[in-house]
Amino acid sequence: MFKQRVLTALLLAPLALLAVFYLPLSGFALFVSVAFLLGAWEWSGFCGLANRTMRAVYTGLTAAILLAIYYIQPIALQSLFADTYTLTLVMAGVIWWLLAVVLVLTFPRSQGLWAGRDWLKALMGWLTLLPAWSAIVFVRGLEYPQAEFTGAWLLFGLLGLVWAADIGGYIVGKPFGKTKLLPKVSPGKTLEGMLGGMGMVLLLVSAVGYWQDWPDQILYWYLAAVILTALSVFGDLTESMFKRAAGKKDSGAFLPGHGGILDRIDSLTATAPLYALLLALFGGFN
Repeated sequence: MFKQRVLTALLLAPLALLAVFYLPLSGFALFVSVAFLLGAWEWSGFCGLANRTMRAVYTGLTAAILLAIYYIQPIALQSLFADTYTLTLVMAGVIWWLLAVVLVLTFPRSQGLWAGRDWLKALMGWLTLLPAWSAIVFVRGLEYPQAEFTGAWLLFGLLGLVWAADIGGYIVGKPFGKTKLLPKVSPGKTLEGMLGGMGMVLLLVSAVGYWQDWPDQILYWYLAAVILTALSVFGDLTESMFKRAAGKKDSGAFLPGHGGILDRIDSLTATAPLYALLLALFGGFN
């Protein structure tokens, strides 16, 4: 299992970076759409859609909504506040994840609000995937006509944060994790693992700060990194909550050693909307 996990990661990480840096904006949007539609297929399994036809309908509806967003949302923006549609969708994602944190912290009591409502779980899936898609495409397209790789580097920063949190959590949590974080949601998540992920992210921020000659907004970077890392953990926990309610161990089996697509992008879907909003409020690396 561990060997499969490493090999899959070694294949996916370069593929993702190549897409971020070298695909044109339309091609990048398509690349992200494919991953998120696979995630939609997996989410349909949380919604009580047992047969393939109904799951295909949910995935098809998700594709139609993504296509509509693609045509409505400008492919390259100077600021999040420059387009009302993009801002509204990103803010919907931020609000949803604040609510998701509350649902996770109050699980299993909160299960009574949504577990028996398949339509509500389907809506939660769209709130998870669609704002994240919009935020990721927005970040990649930032200042694109003036500087082709500005958005790519900013998106690389988000991916680096999510990957650092995951790696740090695994390195520390696997051998030293003793204190269960939220055992009713995920028996494998530990406080030590979360702190290990936080420490790895702060080391990454320090390295970028040193590379940038310690800019004036470095304190904002550290604060944003802590908030985003905590949210990335809740992205994982939220998916675990839905998996537990559906009686599933993994969201799917698309990725050997990793489970499903959602198991890999859950932290990204949680952090992308807030990351886009923070970029709009405080700027990027410069």
